[in-house]
Amino acid sequence: MKAGVKVFLSVVLALVVIVSGFVSYVLWDNRDVPIARPPVVAEEVLAPFELKREIYGDPEIFDQPRIQFLWQGPNREKLEIWSVKVDGSDLRLAVDAGLLYPKDINVGIHPGFNTYRSPDNRYILVLMGRRRVSYFAVYIIDLKEQTNTKIEDSEHAFLIRYPWVFDSKSFFYLRDKTRSLSRYYLDSGKKETIKQTFSNSFYVQQTEEIINQIGSEDLIRLDFKGNELERMPLGENLHQSIHYVNPTGDYFVYRNYKGMYFVYTNNMRKEEIIPKVFDPIIDMKGDKIYRGSYSDAYYFDRINKNKITFFNKYGGDQLSNETGYQMSAWSLFNERINNVK
Repeated sequence: MKAGVKVFLSVVLALVVIVSGFVSYVLWDNRDVPIARPPVVAEEVLAPFELKREIYGDPEIFDQPRIQFLWQGPNREKLEIWSVKVDGSDLRLAVDAGLLYPKDINVGIHPGFNTYRSPDNRYILVLMGRRRVSYFAVYIIDLKEQTNTKIEDSEHAFLIRYPWVFDSKSFFYLRDKTRSLSRYYLDSGKKETIKQTFSNSFYVQQTEEIINQIGSEDLIRLDFKGNELERMPLGENLHQSIHYVNPTGDYFVYRNYKGMYFVYTNNMRKEEIIPKVFDPIIDMKGDKIYRGSYSDAYYFDRINKNKITFFNKYGGDQLSNETGYQMSAWSLFNERINNVK
């Protein structure tokens, strides 16, 4: 090998040794310095759904008012009745599909109508549907005995907006083509026709034996025999589908083309409220106006004039993504009459 080539290879080898030593020194000298890496972004993981059931008589479940609704929960095959506290906690299954799809009713529970819990929290009134148009059956669900009983099965049978008498021993509903207002007694099974009517705008008062009816331009009060006691004119047209009289009969809300209004029944003084609620439910004290939408639930604080969304933990996108179904048929229950000041 020529001398020049040997010198060149020696120089290259020396450079490799020097560079290797320098790299080793740098790595050793910085052995405790963490190496910067791009952050790892974890995919959003939805919390596992925990199925809890209502237990009849459990005081922890009923320590505050609750809202019940229809929903097809995760891994459930059909719409069922669920409930949640008004602070958004404690989601529970109240009635499963076995009681809501009787064999003699070829459709089952109707998702377009509210369900109503009795004041003692034992019973739920539901409307079952048949395949024939405008043909429904009124059923009562006994949560203690876990049974269902058909009360009325006729064309145009219907539940009024709030049907229960305060002692939970009877309720009112509409029956037959005449849409007559009727009363059903649980102990005897007796049915009593109260008044011929074509409206579902009746609300049973929970503090007296009074039925409040929303007329075209007034609030009408009836006794439990259907006799008119008082007629209080408002002086303007009331919307015949968007309204609600609270359980004490002290307040009601209604909506017309002008806006949404809150009315004091003692003097018929009204005040405008925001937002415009499509299916309002007023609590006993009249401070909150509840609304359950398809994706969440909220109440409008009438005193502070703000809107509070309180239930969306398993609502909204997660509800739709997991089940393909949304919530419907909302109603408020477990309000205590002795808490009304």
